[in-house]
Amino acid sequence: METNKFYAVLTGDVVGSSMLDMGQRNRLLLLIKSSFNQVNETLKSNIVYSPLEIFRGDSFQGVLSKPEYAFLTSLIIRANICSEFKLNRHKAIDARIAIGIGTIDFFPSEKGGEGDGEAYRNSGPLLDKMKKNQRLTIKTPWEKINNEFNTAFALFDAIIFKWTGKQAEAISLKFSGLNQEQIANRLNIKQSSINERLENAGSEAIYSLEQQFNEKIIYRAATL
Repeated sequence: METNKFYAVLTGDVVGSSMLDMGQRNRLLLLIKSSFNQVNETLKSNIVYSPLEIFRGDSFQGVLSKPEYAFLTSLIIRANICSEFKLNRHKAIDARIAIGIGTIDFFPSEKGGEGDGEAYRNSGPLLDKMKKNQRLTIKTPWEKINNEFNTAFALFDAIIFKWTGKQAEAISLKFSGLNQEQIANRLNIKQSSINERLENAGSEAIYSLEQQFNEKIIYRAATL
């Protein structure tokens, strides 16, 4: 491991998986795995430090070498789940994700989940402490960052809870780098419909949050 380098550990589990049959649950886990690859393709860089690990049936953990992209990764995971498994507003499949940012002291070559260090300790235990309706939370070495983004994430959760599956699909494609025309061509619908879906999904507010997260994590990590 690089000394004093910061990583992001994302530990999560699936909310509502009991509503799915075995085939759907397997599809869901494959979707989560592919979301990490989607982030790599979006950024044109391999930031996933270790392959996603699945444990306890519907729990998962991944490590990013660039912590500033932890929110983007969480967003894409949840948007992909919602786009395919949003049953209705009262029966929504979602993921709870705890982002832990910090250093890593030990990282085994085969099983990243057996690693240790600040980033791991900031992530795993945090997931267990999440409130019932909470879906995204963060713990970093910087208390001000924790307070700021946990407040923002609560508002972000409120936006996601209102998404339709089609809105989530449009969000996933937008944050994968496609413009509205490209999304419309991909889905074979009018660009005006894509614009409406993105607007109703709160894409501009989410984009501002994603940019702010990226910039502040980069700045904090660089000043230590």
